[in-house]
Amino acid sequence: MSLKCALTAVVVLGFAGTAIAADASQFVIIKDKNQNCRVVEKNVVSEDELTQQVGKQAYPSFDEANIDLKVVCENQ
Repeated sequence: MSLKCALTAVVVLGFAGTAIAADASQFVIIKDKNQNCRVVEKNVVSEDELTQQVGKQAYPSFDEANIDLKVVCENQ
């Protein structure tokens, strides 16, 4: 009986971990009308702002996007 409960817990936690990872924030680098670059959360950016996206499609963390921002925006 306890083995069955343990296996059930593992399966439930596995699905919960996947759902949490899928819901995690992603960050993008965008360039505004004044040609200034900034890092923003992808899910709070309007479609107009996303058309000015530079760099990678998405970054898993703000820090990673900020590092790339310095490289990408210096070259543009």
